[in-house]
Amino acid sequence: MIEIQAPANLLPASILDRMDAEQLDRLAKNLADAARAKWIKLAQSDQGYGKHMVQDYIRGIQKPMVASGTAVISLVGEVANVLEHGDEGQDMRQTHLGKDVPVVPRGQRGKHEAQEGGYYRAIPFRHNVPGATSGQVGQEMGAAYGELLGAKEAKRLGREVYGEAGKLSTGKIEGYGGRLQAGLAPKLRDHHKTDIFAGMIRERKTYEKATQSQYMTFRTISTHVTGEDGGRELATEGWSRAPIRGRRYAERVADFVAKIAQDAALKILEAG
Repeated sequence: MIEIQAPANLLPASILDRMDAEQLDRLAKNLADAARAKWIKLAQSDQGYGKHMVQDYIRGIQKPMVASGTAVISLVGEVANVLEHGDEGQDMRQTHLGKDVPVVPRGQRGKHEAQEGGYYRAIPFRHNVPGATSGQVGQEMGAAYGELLGAKEAKRLGREVYGEAGKLSTGKIEGYGGRLQAGLAPKLRDHHKTDIFAGMIRERKTYEKATQSQYMTFRTISTHVTGEDGGRELATEGWSRAPIRGRRYAERVADFVAKIAQDAALKILEAG
């Protein structure tokens, strides 16, 4: 969160004493609009994480709220705040299957008890169509393969996958509806069992003015796997998130606001 208190900490008394309440509100709004634009620009220029995470971060930067000469810009959402403040890494099995996660019956979303022992659950992944505009949830088809295949080939792959996915019959996630066959793409990681598009479904959702398709895959996370000898053993590979360096953009934006505040105030005074 960024809080811009124009009268309290940004202006010298020689300027502050000349401004009325309406001008202070206008100043706070102008500074907040400039701050939000700067914040978004910083996020867009950072190439250290994936495009879909950039979009999640930018969606988290809320529009300013202005009152009594003070403006507040909030940053909301788990992904946005992890990128902003940093994260030491995470064992996703603890997050999704840990002892504090309740067990639910099959058919409901959540953690299930396996007959062979241990727990499992299905994790949904949303896939955007090629050329999707920013602000949509999920990663554009093919984008995950940019590092492995190169940007041009990754885009070609995304278009190919979308072409096949668009032919799928639609229906409920459980019970009916077509699923994309494996093999359209290579495995993204050595520990993956198949490519990330295998089993993709196409859902049709009707909104007020239009019906749109969305594309989903589901991957099973479990506490145990079957070993080569047929026995059950604790799962250790995959499903972990590496540490994330905190971007601390809010601090840089606050410094930017402090630098432009006085000139912004003088322009308002000159305008009358």
